[in-house]
Amino acid sequence: MRKTLLIVAIIGCIILGYGYWHSSTHASFHIRLNIKNAAQEKPKTIPNAEISFLDSEGRVLAMGISDEQYNYVHLLHPEVGDCHEIEKSAPYSKEARKSWQECFEHLSTWIPKWASKVRKVDLKTQNCVWQNIPVSVSKYNSEWFLWWVPHPHIGGKPYTYYSLSIPVEEHNCKK
Repeated sequence: MRKTLLIVAIIGCIILGYGYWHSSTHASFHIRLNIKNAAQEKPKTIPNAEISFLDSEGRVLAMGISDEQYNYVHLLHPEVGDCHEIEKSAPYSKEARKSWQECFEHLSTWIPKWASKVRKVDLKTQNCVWQNIPVSVSKYNSEWFLWWVPHPHIGGKPYTYYSLSIPVEEHNCKK
C-alpha cells in the first residue's frame, strides 16, 4: 500500500513539475499600442510602427512591428522572424501549420528570457519617433498545475502570459 501511494505521489510530482517547467520556459506576449490624439477619443491605428523593447539601462531586448489593421504588436524573433506571417497560411495546409508550430515554439521559448526585463520602449513610425516610453509588463502564470486536466477549456500545455500596453500621445512625437 505504501509503495502504491509513493508511486502515485511521485507520478503526481512529475506531472506537476512538468507543468511548472513548461510554464516557466514557454510564454506568450500580448502587446497593444495606445496612441492618442487630444482631438480624438478613439485611439488611432498606426500600421508598421517599429518597436524596440529596452531594459532599464536602454539595451535593446527585442524588436516588434505593429499590425497593419490593429494596434497589436508582432514580436520579431531574431532568427525566425515574424510568426504572424506564417500563421496566416496555417489553416490552409499541413506544411504551413507545421511551420507555424515550429515558429511559435521558437518564439514562446524566447519570450521568457527577456520579457520581464522590459522597462522602456522606443517607437518609430514613418513620421515620428518616441523614445524611452516608460512601461510596465504584467505577468500571469497561475494555470501551470491544471495542464493535465482533460477538458477543452482548462487543460493543455501551460504558458506564462505577459502583457503590455504602450501609452503614446501623438503630440509628444519627435519628427
